[in-house]
Amino acid sequence: MSPSLPETLTERLDRRADEIFARMIAWRRDFHAHPELGNQEVRTAGIVADHLERLGFDEVRRNLGGSTGVIGILKGGQPGPCVALRADMDALPVREATGLDFASVKTGVWGGETVPVMHACGHDAHTAVQMAVAEILAAERDALRGSVMLVFQPAEEGPAPDWQGLSGAARLVADGEFDDPTPDAFFCFHVLQDERPGTAGEIRVHEGDGTYAMNLLRIRIHGRGGHGAFPWRTVDPLLIGAQILTALQAIPAKNVNVNENDVTLSIGIFKGGTKFNVIPETAEMEGALRFTDPATGAYLESRVEAVCRGIAEAAGGRAEVDWYMRVPLVRNDPALVRRMRPSLDRAAPVDRPVVEVENCFLDDVSNFAAIAPLMFFTVGVGLDEDDAARSGFHHEPTFRVNEAGLKTALRAMVNVTFDYAEASLKNDPG
Repeated sequence: MSPSLPETLTERLDRRADEIFARMIAWRRDFHAHPELGNQEVRTAGIVADHLERLGFDEVRRNLGGSTGVIGILKGGQPGPCVALRADMDALPVREATGLDFASVKTGVWGGETVPVMHACGHDAHTAVQMAVAEILAAERDALRGSVMLVFQPAEEGPAPDWQGLSGAARLVADGEFDDPTPDAFFCFHVLQDERPGTAGEIRVHEGDGTYAMNLLRIRIHGRGGHGAFPWRTVDPLLIGAQILTALQAIPAKNVNVNENDVTLSIGIFKGGTKFNVIPETAEMEGALRFTDPATGAYLESRVEAVCRGIAEAAGGRAEVDWYMRVPLVRNDPALVRRMRPSLDRAAPVDRPVVEVENCFLDDVSNFAAIAPLMFFTVGVGLDEDDAARSGFHHEPTFRVNEAGLKTALRAMVNVTFDYAEASLKNDPG
């Protein structure tokens, strides 16, 4: 009987992905049951950093981005480029309604209020996948060319209310965390639950710009408080706010050519007052303006400000509009996507080839494109067609992840890490 051929690197990587899959799912479920809000990911970050140190990473940086960020650097056994991979760790102030055995019952403090907390966007999966990537890379470091920077980022969904100004990725860039070493390329994936059954493991990627940029706004309305039984003595900021809220909905529809621009304007916070019979002095609203064209975004900002101030002044009040955070749209580097497409093809399920389509996500990983070429892609986690359960979309209380799709994500991230260095060697053999 002839001896069996030794495993190729590709075969070893696939085998290691199969072997670690069950533990990766256990990590994901643990994170799901213990979600933490942005800039508060203390438990999650501790588990991640301890894991990287146990694996023998050459450098593990903790408490980054002003809070809980973690970066691990692993040097390969051969010279080559530096590749950065990003996973976000934060959860959302959402009350979970999935009925899962590992559903969250946790609460947290957000804006001074106690709120339910849920991983309603899949960041628990991202963190678990990147922990598994770390273990595979550490086991194969002798075969790795160059170095890998694993970025575990806080506050992708936006900073905590007392951290207003920079999201997690923007803060890492501003703090110079990528100055030494400076990555040659960034890779990032996001799970996609778009409620289509049978899409687990479907990879979607686009050569070029993503769907939206986003500017976050806070509107503070000043009125004149007083007794609820004597409203004529007051200038009610809640009534002004209600009129502003209604008027804002007309801005995308009436100020933009919808055939040429994708625009949404949403308000997620509207608050004011402390007692039923006291008309408050002030009210606040917070929301997001999403757009594709920067010139359109600038124009719509001016329209929002004019509408808010005009309505408030007409009622005898005053409105201040603060654009407190701007997130650029995701710009995938076309050459990088073409270069790494075979790596994604190899990771994709046989019956679900890679789909070239504009991604539907806005993600603050877009800030990394100012440092190095970026490739952002999605991996489907739609439930099986025969699954009696149903999942909501991202940020909904019934959001669920088909964990079978995460093996594709794991293989894709491992593939691009090794293949980028090999492609760099071929392009620049020295």
